Amino acid sequence: MDYHDFFPYETLREGQEEFMSMIYKNVKLGKNTVIEAATGFGKTPCVLSAVLPVAEEKAKKVVYCCRTHKQMDRVIEELKEIGKEKDVSGVSLRGRKEMCLNPLVTDFAGDTASALYVCRLLKKLNKCKFYTNVKEKEDLVFELALKFSKRAVNSLEIKEICRENALCPYEVAKEVLREADLITCSYMYIFHPGIRDNFLETVGCSLDDMILILDEAHNLPELAADLGSDQISLSSLKAGINEASNYGEDEILAFMETMYEIILSISEDINLEEEALLTYQDLISRFTGRRSQFVNISTEKAIEDFSQYMIKRGEEIQKDKLNKGKPPRSFIHSCGVFVSNWINVRGRKDYCYLIERYITRGGVSSLRLNILDLDPRNITNQVFSSAYSITAISGTLTPLDAFCDITGLQNYEAKVFSSPFKRSNILTLISKGVTTKSPYRDMSMYKKIVRKIMEIVDAVPKNVGIFTVSYSVLEGLLSAGLQQIIKKPIFVESKDFTSHDNDILVKQFKASAKKDGAVLLGVMGGRNAEGEDYPGDEMNAVVLVGIPYAKPMARVQAQIRYYADVFPGKGKYYGYYLPAHRKLNQAAGRAHRLLEDRACIIFLDYRVGQPFVKNNLSKWMTERLRIVEDEEGILRRYLNLFFDQ
Repeated sequence: MDYHDFFPYETLREGQEEFMSMIYKNVKLGKNTVIEAATGFGKTPCVLSAVLPVAEEKAKKVVYCCRTHKQMDRVIEELKEIGKEKDVSGVSLRGRKEMCLNPLVTDFAGDTASALYVCRLLKKLNKCKFYTNVKEKEDLVFELALKFSKRAVNSLEIKEICRENALCPYEVAKEVLREADLITCSYMYIFHPGIRDNFLETVGCSLDDMILILDEAHNLPELAADLGSDQISLSSLKAGINEASNYGEDEILAFMETMYEIILSISEDINLEEEALLTYQDLISRFTGRRSQFVNISTEKAIEDFSQYMIKRGEEIQKDKLNKGKPPRSFIHSCGVFVSNWINVRGRKDYCYLIERYITRGGVSSLRLNILDLDPRNITNQVFSSAYSITAISGTLTPLDAFCDITGLQNYEAKVFSSPFKRSNILTLISKGVTTKSPYRDMSMYKKIVRKIMEIVDAVPKNVGIFTVSYSVLEGLLSAGLQQIIKKPIFVESKDFTSHDNDILVKQFKASAKKDGAVLLGVMGGRNAEGEDYPGDEMNAVVLVGIPYAKPMARVQAQIRYYADVFPGKGKYYGYYLPAHRKLNQAAGRAHRLLEDRACIIFLDYRVGQPFVKNNLSKWMTERLRIVEDEEGILRRYLNLFFDQ
């Protein structure tokens, strides 16, 4: 039995046979695979078909990591197709918060980690009727778990059945997880250390029993670095001070007041404008009353011990708040964890300390301290060193060796597969004469870019997406008259939007495709340029204004220096250029999502034509690329010709 027996469709597209053969062979050998293939290639059914027979043969569990619920649902849909001919089972596992019916979790837990903690407290304190019902209705739970574990099932199906019977969806899902051939879930279940330990215990197997599939794997380096980092703000300290006062913790109160004043004094001493790197001593030594290059060992030990006391006291406060029906959050606990982390990474080159000034949601300038993990491998190696086999796939992984360097993936075979799109359905243009390079960012350049955008929008039949390098450039285009010169309605993304606000904006933009079209104006790296798809007329053209290079601030410089030390000769490339090129690549791929999609990609920055940048774009984008002169009307002519074909 091999992958042909599991592939659910009658015919294979170009490249799919090689794709499946490559993964099947590597997984059988316990090797890793890294693949770039464009959206529309059919990656999901192919990778499932390749790994499921090996999992069956070697008694392994398949865990398919995704970024979004939509992607998880897609995996289950394909598994259901396979299930029409083969006896396979699987379940999608959403975040703990999304799986829960208890309002104390759904209303008060901010993320999966906090939801897990609150859930544990509720069970320990016997405060969750849904969990209690699972214990009291064991026969029903067994019956439901048996039913779900024989097929591919979406977690929302489990949740709705559990809602009807007042049962805990997660506890029922746990019974299914142990029996399922495949689990599709968030990256957090595998890469967050605390969540992973609980997940493995729930599933009843270890990492070396798992075949991991990492979908949209280009997100992994940033995710891993974020998981390894920590921060604390003045507002969190202020909340902790109030908490300590309310609970009569005078010593903790004094400690947090001192820490608050230390952050202010650091900011004043260095005349902070945006952000600056700190040393370990900058925080710890000031607890003695003045900054020193040296830290007294006894002082350090006292602070370390006190941070542990704060963590334990914070846990008690969380339980007390939960008992009183309040949000079980403790700022004393988070402060204790932060100070403990600050001490634990002292002397390590793969971490740095930083102070930054930022604007709160209320529009007020504030400060926060950061512990930044400069090496994603601190998180990824915990998984990569143990998992039986890993398959990393994405439409934007170029260059593949850089991805493997940065994440620490070894023992792998890598390949970029050709695009399934017809070349006649893709037109990629790079315009000379415009750029967002800092010295040229002025009103005359913005007006020139706006004129080119006008040509594009006029020539495109329906919807156009415009993604800029930053909100400041976005505002520059608006100041240059973009809204006045464009005839189609413009939907403008805002950094102040809630998820709900943004969802409404995107929904209205997409609906315009059924009329005369519209323009969506957003930023590269934002949720609309990476987490959203626009098939068909929802985006006939995507316009990229500039290359999203980060400001060369303290954290960027620290990252470059670290990578220069770890990867000689590649420091600035890995730490500065490549992250920007990946964001550019991601945003450029928003319009081509289905095989029949016909759309243009237009880069309004001459620098994209340089080999250094162009070679980091996906091959399917550059196969039909034109660099056009800085002439009025030339973009319009190219687009008219393309859409008239």
